[in-house]
Amino acid sequence: MLPLDHEHAARLIKKKRKELGLRQSDLVDDCLKLHAIRKVEKGEIVSEDIIIRICNKLSLDPEHLSESYENVRDGEEQLKFKLFAIEHDIDMVGPEEGLEELRKLEIDNDHPLQAWHLFLKGKYNDRKGHWKKAQAQYLKALSIINQHPELETSNLKASTYNELGRCCYYQNDLEQALAYIEKGLEAYHPDPDSDRDYIIYILKTSKAIYLEKLNRNEEAMRTLEEMWADIGKIDSMEIRLIMYEVHAQLLIKQQLYEKAVEYATKAIRMARLDQNVDRSFELWTALGESFKNANEPSKAEICFRTALKLEKKVRKKNILVSTYTKLGVLYLESKKITLAQQALEKAVQLGQRTNDALKYCTALTALGDCYMSQKRTNKARECFQQALHLVERHALKANEPEVLVKLAQCCEGEDHENYEKYKNRVFQYYVEHYVKGGDST
Repeated sequence: MLPLDHEHAARLIKKKRKELGLRQSDLVDDCLKLHAIRKVEKGEIVSEDIIIRICNKLSLDPEHLSESYENVRDGEEQLKFKLFAIEHDIDMVGPEEGLEELRKLEIDNDHPLQAWHLFLKGKYNDRKGHWKKAQAQYLKALSIINQHPELETSNLKASTYNELGRCCYYQNDLEQALAYIEKGLEAYHPDPDSDRDYIIYILKTSKAIYLEKLNRNEEAMRTLEEMWADIGKIDSMEIRLIMYEVHAQLLIKQQLYEKAVEYATKAIRMARLDQNVDRSFELWTALGESFKNANEPSKAEICFRTALKLEKKVRKKNILVSTYTKLGVLYLESKKITLAQQALEKAVQLGQRTNDALKYCTALTALGDCYMSQKRTNKARECFQQALHLVERHALKANEPEVLVKLAQCCEGEDHENYEKYKNRVFQYYVEHYVKGGDST
């Protein structure tokens, strides 16, 4: 026999056995043990005699295992390059373009490249907003990845967990999103020759974002600090801009408004040079929030309005909700009630369409406040009830006490039964999250 590639031989033998409808145990005889057959099909090194015995039972020419390897390897390199190009199509041209190319490929279910194929099917679905379908494809990809140890250094597993986290994020399940990111970080293999060595920074960025959204601010800041230490290694301007944006948001929460202005302003210049519309939009919004909290409403209004000039160019429409909400709240605090209502009604309309429960809940709460300022209690109560529904449906625990207090205020003096119900729920929340030592954030 010629020199043998054992992983390639394993695939050919396994495929032939299945074509014949045989189980591994069907090949066992006095000289050929089950554990040896299993080793062969795992691609482990065994004696040439065992390979020949298995081939004879399968009517497979042993020499064919070696002779066909060069052709198969060339074919696999070609297939890898096709998958590489298709991933570019999905991310840069459009998901439909990528799907058309994916449909032209035929890959055996037990072939390691089938994992990449399924990963790309998942990408197609999540770029189309079909989160459940995407998750199903990603989980299938993980199943195949786990069967092929040779894929460990490719970081496809870490990338798959990152995409699963993304799916959960867009389905408003932040806790599960964060859990997948942690698994992705555990799966990451620090190989400089990996095709996806960059995924470590995407995972860490996602982790910082999800932690900040969950109000786990100290952990988010620690994650960012780890990334700042490696800033020189991060090629992606998108990742760098997100780091500045999340850092600014955390500084706002710490009431370090001057520092937040510094971070946001620097990043706005970078985003303008990079022509990055979505990041520019969110950075102008963060800058506006910094000025608003620093009691500079005129500058804050300029920032929010500058961001909203990009509305038609923004790809991720859910980010519009927060900016309209913040502008509306700014007007409300300035007693510009008509302008406040217009901005907040726009925020709620966008929130209904964009499936971002947290932003939608915040917009509804702010619009309720606007109606309360006009003594339109029934309209305010409708908004707060919708917000409470989102809190309960998506476990938005941080928003729960505020919404309950506002509902109680709406009911006070008019609906004693519901007033007591909401008041008791606020007290129960306090007991669970403070007295019992729960997460008080």
